[in-house]
Amino acid sequence: MRGQHTECQAPKTVKAVHSNEDHPTLIANPMNRLFSHDDRAEFYTGHDRTTLQIDHIQRVRELQEANDNLQRQVTKDKKDLLHAEDPLVILAEIEHCNIIIARNTGEILNIYIQNEQRLKRIMELEAQNLNLQQEMSDTQGKFITCHEMTQRAKSAAEFFISKKHYEKNLAEIRDLNVQ
Repeated sequence: MRGQHTECQAPKTVKAVHSNEDHPTLIANPMNRLFSHDDRAEFYTGHDRTTLQIDHIQRVRELQEANDNLQRQVTKDKKDLLHAEDPLVILAEIEHCNIIIARNTGEILNIYIQNEQRLKRIMELEAQNLNLQQEMSDTQGKFITCHEMTQRAKSAAEFFISKKHYEKNLAEIRDLNVQ
């Protein structure tokens, strides 16, 4: 990701194309737009990593550093290609580096996808907990104002069921923040 031109950093669109065998194939095409100045600044300062967990940040940095080194190797190999006695060996090395870069980039994207799913789940749980807090408050009010024993017991049961679900959500949120 780092070390590439900013044109390549733009989000990619995917479109279906038919191969020679007339089977649909997915091809990623970069959009024809550049990052704005603010987008580039946020990218280079690591703003996109602010929601990642520490072990994921470290892994992304390692993969980006590996990609930077591989990009340097490719550049060096392309220069060496002009004077090589056996260009096929160098071309194979370039291809190998490009494959490793693609694999590393895929792993980086997978980390970001998993992080987005984690954050989405946390938001869902927090929204559920807001509703549960309202339900607990409502059932607590019913319990206090109701004088009929069966209704009080029902309100108390609803309160404790909501409280248990609320606590379960909190535990899952904690687990998602620790992972």
